[in-house]
Amino acid sequence: MGLLVLFSFFSAALSAAPVPTGSPPEDMQPEDTDGTVEAKSSKSDEQKSWLITPTLAADPKLGTNLGGVIAYLKQLESESTPSMLGLSVSYSDTDSISGGIGAQLYWRADSRRLTMLLGGAQINNEYDDFLGTGQAVETQDTVHTMGFRYLHQLHKAGWFAGIQGVSTNYAVGADGLMDGMLNLVGLSGFDATGLGLVLQHDTMDQQRTPESGHLLTFHNFAYRETFGGESSFDVGFADLRWYRAIDRLSSGRSNRPPVLALQIKGRFTSDAPLSGYSSVSLPGYTMGNYLSQHFTHLLVDGRFPLSRKLGLVAFGGVGCQFGDDITGRDIDCKDNTYPSVGVGVSYVLDEAASILIRLELAKGKSDNEAIYLRFGHSF
Repeated sequence: MGLLVLFSFFSAALSAAPVPTGSPPEDMQPEDTDGTVEAKSSKSDEQKSWLITPTLAADPKLGTNLGGVIAYLKQLESESTPSMLGLSVSYSDTDSISGGIGAQLYWRADSRRLTMLLGGAQINNEYDDFLGTGQAVETQDTVHTMGFRYLHQLHKAGWFAGIQGVSTNYAVGADGLMDGMLNLVGLSGFDATGLGLVLQHDTMDQQRTPESGHLLTFHNFAYRETFGGESSFDVGFADLRWYRAIDRLSSGRSNRPPVLALQIKGRFTSDAPLSGYSSVSLPGYTMGNYLSQHFTHLLVDGRFPLSRKLGLVAFGGVGCQFGDDITGRDIDCKDNTYPSVGVGVSYVLDEAASILIRLELAKGKSDNEAIYLRFGHSF
């Protein structure tokens, strides 16, 4: 899980590598990169250079995962958001181990933005209801991933364009008869390399904890055999994030207003193999446990500061799968919805760089539930 915690830590920069069926929970999927304008340095007189924080994820399907993130912060220019270099490592009670390194760089007053990721993992997962089959399954995944995204400002009104690339190599195995079933449905592993374009409109007031504005991103990955992958297919994304401070509820104790955040997100595939299908990505659900051609969700997140560092969070949303599922059956949103609700607390680690951690309890339908200690907001 630490590999995907790192992906979340760096705003999940490279969305769309095909989803390993045994991948860790939602906060670890490499699905999107955020970009915004400079942080509010007035919140703190001095920025810390080093940050060290533990990470945690626990749910009935994957067990408990403990890890940590070590990050180095450096402001490259006075008008730019602090850049970050980080290392993440984790270990779970299923004997899974993962690690990765990544960087978020901002320069020229945030008009240039670069995210890079490199990681690997050996993941052993236990599912009570694998892919809706009703079978209890243990899977073993080997994952190696690397990727990048570069954004260049087109206009001072907040328009950015860029390129991105990802290469992932993972193998999925399972015990007993289920191993044959995985191979039969095409979920036995995948090598994929893709390149894509990014178009983004960013009016957010901060990079990592925005209080106003929006971030609208359209991007894609074209996976091609000519790039060294095993298959050619396409994945497209649309992601709207909207933020609004509730100033009338501000408290002098916190020096921060409550913030209402909303995300509308979709992942869409064309000619993808089953391993490249879209997964439910809401808090409380295990990545890879529900797969279909397309997925979209609406998520609302409330952030309520109690003091300068401590705050409460509450969230709720609903997701929808549609298109073909892994059996080839055509499904729609009417019968394939996935609610998610949760509460938690937040703690600011560095006010100048707007970096925080969140401890959350999330609940989905049936027995889908999880506890997360996240580095940063989920969006």
